[in-house]
Amino acid sequence: MSKSALERTAPWLTALLLLALWWAAVTLFGIQDYILPSPLQAIAAVWKHRYPLTVHGTATLLTTLVGFGIAVLFGLLLGVLIGSFRLMYTALYPILIGINSVPKAALVPILVIWFGTGSIPAVATAFMLSFFPVVVNVASGFATIEPELVDVLRSLSAGRLDIGRWAYHGRCRTYLPHSKSPLRSRSSAR
Repeated sequence: MSKSALERTAPWLTALLLLALWWAAVTLFGIQDYILPSPLQAIAAVWKHRYPLTVHGTATLLTTLVGFGIAVLFGLLLGVLIGSFRLMYTALYPILIGINSVPKAALVPILVIWFGTGSIPAVATAFMLSFFPVVVNVASGFATIEPELVDVLRSLSAGRLDIGRWAYHGRCRTYLPHSKSPLRSRSSAR
């Protein structure tokens, strides 16, 4: 088997191995169904309750996507704004880092008290999980554009908006890693 074929099949083989270990543990140790069901019992339960799982899973997916979308929109705007102006970066960046360090799980009960149960606290939670990393990383990316590159653009009569547009469209190597990493990491955070 070639290395690339092994790399393609490794996740599948690992999943099958974990399922086999799960089944073996339940069978060999005689674990009761209500403590740890076997893989077949779990699949049967998912099939039996497929309608409510689909309805509630779709609702969760939609609230997550709405919160994530709002966070990316406002996070990019605020990140570009903070990263473009040195004074704003110096004033707001430490505050954003401090707010981001607050455990989001500690804020969820407060959101439920404020907004009640429903989709608003879920959207707000998804927003909080995504917003601060996006702002911090985009602001860092814009603030760390090499001055030499900015000087070259200015010598070509580029204004602040042109430099920002140039950085946003991915022509600046220092900005790209900062802008995409929060989106990748936050999309799987929930």
